[in-house]
Amino acid sequence: MNLLNNIEAIFSTLSRQERKVALKVLQNPQEVQSMNITKLAKKAGVSNATITRFVRRMECSDFHDFKLKLAISAASSPEVPVSSESDSMGDKVYEFYQKVLQGTWKQLDTDTIHNIVHAITKARRVYVYGLGSSGYTAQEFTQRLIRMGIAAFCTVDSHMMFIDSTIVNSDDVIIAISQSGNTDDVNVACSLAKQKGTKIISITGFYQSPLIELSTWSAVVKNSNFVDNTRFINSQLAIVYVIDIITMELMEKSEYSSTMNKTVELIMDRKLSK
Repeated sequence: MNLLNNIEAIFSTLSRQERKVALKVLQNPQEVQSMNITKLAKKAGVSNATITRFVRRMECSDFHDFKLKLAISAASSPEVPVSSESDSMGDKVYEFYQKVLQGTWKQLDTDTIHNIVHAITKARRVYVYGLGSSGYTAQEFTQRLIRMGIAAFCTVDSHMMFIDSTIVNSDDVIIAISQSGNTDDVNVACSLAKQKGTKIISITGFYQSPLIELSTWSAVVKNSNFVDNTRFINSQLAIVYVIDIITMELMEKSEYSSTMNKTVELIMDRKLSK
């Protein structure tokens, strides 16, 4: 695993100050390569000592060794070119999306996706959990599953998640959507359900999190904060990308594609008949 990937993998275990450094490195690896330790500390808003601790966490002997490994890592993972000041906002958003989708595509495991799809097809019922922005994504995913004839239920309320956890069994599957993997109510509900043998599937943006530890299978997406956390851009983009892949995999099965087509035709017929 190269340096940038390693930083993403252990990001959630870093201290608050170390995370500031990590974000600067992840968002602008080329720029950091030209900085000295004092300049990076100033840019990240931390002390030189924090930089030193962070470098050691990355198993580097000193800051020079860190920059050398960073250069090698950045060279093996070419970034989408950064927009100039003259580029339109549309260009900038497009480049942001490219980075998020490209990063997610690179780290997705095909076997994991196949296992998730198989678990959904064998489940008695599928419960999709999500709170906040993830709740909207959960609702979209649930609608797709229902249209394919899958017994799916969307839960975007903490109390209902706890209720669900008392009625599920080993024939059910819970798909938990959480960018951080650290949403307490979602994790508690998943933990209770897991005790009853329910399979837990997670779609999240961190390799190390309580939700990952609870999960039978996890699809880890590129966390948008690792690209740029200063813009008000859809943080669910990478998760929706994974949901699209899962949906398309399911649609390869004739029984699901046939049911989906029937539901779409019915809706379109009703719209056009008005």
